[in-house]
Amino acid sequence: MKALWIILLLVYIISIFAQDVVINEVLYDPDGIDTGYEWIEFYNNSDQSVILQDWRIHKAGTSFGLVYTFPNITIESYSYLLVGEEFVPNTNLTAELAFQNGGSETDGIRLSSPLGLYTDTVLYDSPNTNELPDDVTNPGEYFAVDVDGGNTLARKHDGEDSNNCEIDFFDCLEPTPGNANFYPIDLAIYNLEIYENEDEYWLQMVIENLSTENVYNLAASVEIVVNDTLIVTYELPAIPAENTINYVCMVGDLSNGYHLVEVELIYIYDNELWNNFVGVSILIGSSPFVINEIMFKPLSTNQEWIEIFNRTECGYCVHNLNIIDASGGIISFCGDIPASDFIVVCQDTFLFLQIYPEVDPDKVVFASEWTSLNNTDETLTLSDEFETKFDSTFYNGNNCPTDFSIERIDPFDDENIQWSISSDSLGTPTFPNSVLPLQYDLSLEFIEKQIYENSIEHSIVIRNIGLENISNAVISCDLLENSEYISENLVTEEISLNDSIRYEFSVDLPQDGYFTFIYEIISEDDMNISNNVDFSFYNSNSLPFVINEIMYDPGIDEPEWLEITNNYIIPDLSKIILIVDEDSLEISYCDDNYFLVTNSNNDADLLRTKYDLDDINIFTGLPSLSNNGEELILLDECKNTIESFQFQPDWNNALDGCSIERINPEINADAHNWGPSTIGSTPGEANSIFVQILPTKMKLRAAPNPFSPFRNERTIFSFTLPEFISTVTLRIFDLKGRMVRKLVNQVLQASTGNLIWDGYNDNGKKLPVGVYLVLMQATSRDSEKVYTKKITVVIGK
Repeated sequence: MKALWIILLLVYIISIFAQDVVINEVLYDPDGIDTGYEWIEFYNNSDQSVILQDWRIHKAGTSFGLVYTFPNITIESYSYLLVGEEFVPNTNLTAELAFQNGGSETDGIRLSSPLGLYTDTVLYDSPNTNELPDDVTNPGEYFAVDVDGGNTLARKHDGEDSNNCEIDFFDCLEPTPGNANFYPIDLAIYNLEIYENEDEYWLQMVIENLSTENVYNLAASVEIVVNDTLIVTYELPAIPAENTINYVCMVGDLSNGYHLVEVELIYIYDNELWNNFVGVSILIGSSPFVINEIMFKPLSTNQEWIEIFNRTECGYCVHNLNIIDASGGIISFCGDIPASDFIVVCQDTFLFLQIYPEVDPDKVVFASEWTSLNNTDETLTLSDEFETKFDSTFYNGNNCPTDFSIERIDPFDDENIQWSISSDSLGTPTFPNSVLPLQYDLSLEFIEKQIYENSIEHSIVIRNIGLENISNAVISCDLLENSEYISENLVTEEISLNDSIRYEFSVDLPQDGYFTFIYEIISEDDMNISNNVDFSFYNSNSLPFVINEIMYDPGIDEPEWLEITNNYIIPDLSKIILIVDEDSLEISYCDDNYFLVTNSNNDADLLRTKYDLDDINIFTGLPSLSNNGEELILLDECKNTIESFQFQPDWNNALDGCSIERINPEINADAHNWGPSTIGSTPGEANSIFVQILPTKMKLRAAPNPFSPFRNERTIFSFTLPEFISTVTLRIFDLKGRMVRKLVNQVLQASTGNLIWDGYNDNGKKLPVGVYLVLMQATSRDSEKVYTKKITVVIGK
């Protein structure tokens, strides 16, 4: 009797451990898969191994019947045991199974211990017409789904058994015989955002259950890490299927600098881990990183590279930084950027260290992706993977020689980013730039001036741009009139400085002239005086430069153009502005006597060839000129009006291919000061109708007189007229009053000119020796007044 009790006790103990051995996954309908054979997987969910000798597998259609009895075999703790038909790979045991395939009513599979004290039953499909029992009720009430051919019926979580087949099992599309089941639960984090509220920073995000199964908080949490430090662990509540929760928490008072916030969702049953990790970055205050040096035009033996400078006292480990050009090309890299130090990003670190052996290899970073840099205009933006922008800069590389880098002049100045060609061949990668600011350096910049009835108010900005500030300096303003060499001092004052100041002062409004205001900042400590001076300009009834000639109706194969002339040179002027109707064109100021403006480079080449203008500056961009007249305005760089007028089509007497010329460039432009060129056009030289001082009366003389056509001599008729432009006729008569030669007939002439006579008549024959009468008549173009002059000329032997 005692032995029986011992046996029963052992059976009871074994049955307690055996309760953790369960049917974990079964393939009962192998249609559509390569093996075509059934198998069943068991899992021991306890920390004790279990001997399965004489355990049984049953199957049920109408009722449960024996399928297989286990031999002496042990299933280890937390392990799988696979029983399959012949040719099923990696099985622990082989058996003929032939499970029911479901389809119209409930079928079942059961695992039972030798004495039947423990069973694990799986019922699948419905209805339970045959009233098959499960492990709790008879008949069973909860049924797993009937899976499609080739899929398995798998336990959602290995070894977990609630005795409810409906919630314990799922239709598994990816069978895992002998391995952990793959239940498609998917939690995801979306819309992670950092925002500021009353000087504190907060995090908010959305957590979504993307699966069709409710997720209960058995082991689900969210960890929030700021700058590699765990600050919050949030235990997730239950999340219903296909539902979301919103989460908000405070991340604290973040200091100035770059901060990386990373959030990870941890759930052991989540099978889609790619959406369980999100990050966001935030930049508070100035950027720690800037693009500091660029090699964009290397020799074939070198390569392109970019230097990044960390200008803070904090080191950073950065992931997935990007440099993006204007066309969207990307340079990607990762690395450590030490405090107040540099890294260089390139495509070939080995080649780089060959070219620059003095560089620390730890400061050279390989770019996982590279886009070629432009040799001309380029815009580069430095940002991280979350599109937080650290720096954006533009450079123009037209003047940079090959194998020279460009360097940022002041890496601490974000408002006025300037680049300069490195003074060191090959550049200065990972070392301070050769063009760094001086220790002490002041700069001055003219900002604006306001014109009042009797005064001008000036505004200038003085900046400390050196590494250390200059605290005291002297500001001065001088006035230069009409480019004279002697200037008048208007203001001299001592000022105190910190970083930068805006300095304003007023002076009397000057009258009648073109004036240059010269501003200067002076300090004995200043180590660079090249940026201490700036200029502004003011015009009062003066014509320092004017439009002098206009070709608005050119002949065939000649472009439109106009000519500008300087009445006197303005040495500090840098540009002028030409407005044609409503179109404006900026032109570099030129201190030549004459310079031209035409439409295109091809037009400029045509003009140089036709008029031999190799020594004349020709600018392009001239808008089209109307043959019906056009308003023209000429401004200086301070938008002071120099002149404004509208030329008229009758100014050139409707002569095609004939320019209109200014009679005197020092006189205002109106109809009386313009006229048609007497020789077609005069680009780049004095106008054919130019008059400095108009003669008071008509004069005519001949020299030499007498002269002899028989010795191939000629005489020149020189004339002056008291009109700017006249229509001239000159005829020659013998002493009998017969006209022998009409030298010119109704020809436009300026106020002075010369006409040559060879002594021949209109028939091309030499006239005999004698005295001849010369009659010149001139009709003023403006007043139509007629002038007449007679002289005699002698033809000798």
